[in-house]
Amino acid sequence: MSKFLGPVHFWLYRKIQFQESLIDALISYAMQEGWNDEDLTRYSCQDRRQLDEIIDETNIHGWLQARIQDAEKRYAALVLHLVGSDETRLSALMQAAVAFGATQNLSASTAPEAFHRLDDLLLDGMPCDQINRVSQSSDDAITWIQSADIHSVYWQGRGQWYYQLRQALITGLLSHTSYSFLQKEDGSFHIVKKAA
Repeated sequence: MSKFLGPVHFWLYRKIQFQESLIDALISYAMQEGWNDEDLTRYSCQDRRQLDEIIDETNIHGWLQARIQDAEKRYAALVLHLVGSDETRLSALMQAAVAFGATQNLSASTAPEAFHRLDDLLLDGMPCDQINRVSQSSDDAITWIQSADIHSVYWQGRGQWYYQLRQALITGLLSHTSYSFLQKEDGSFHIVKKAA
């Protein structure tokens, strides 16, 4: 990555901030439900300054990587704590993720545009990791695979919870579009035009 701040760094930081907003939304939901048996704000990032005010410009790549890992760890720790042994809470958190996604009012006129809108929000490592690889694309549908599972490592053997929450979040994000999201058993992901 560049030694100077450029558009890609701001783009990545916005993705980190989006995940921070999701964490905050889940904390807020848990508190409304009375699940706050401890100070849940410890899972939230308190420093939300602009990138150029906060980043270590002598180590841009390392600083961004550390922020990604921190956000991933806190997100997993929050969900693991909130769900505990009561997996019905996971379903409730999934509904909260759908609701949060719907508030973003994402718009897209084609499936590839919807994919790019999601890619502008969802945190999938560093851009150089090239995690999402498109295999098929048309105006009505796009298919991709992930080159690596970079999320499950934070979930203490419950990586499927991450993907269930992600699917719920994407469902909410696409709720104002003509497209829906599918995750197939072969590990592929799809955005397809909804049936008329």
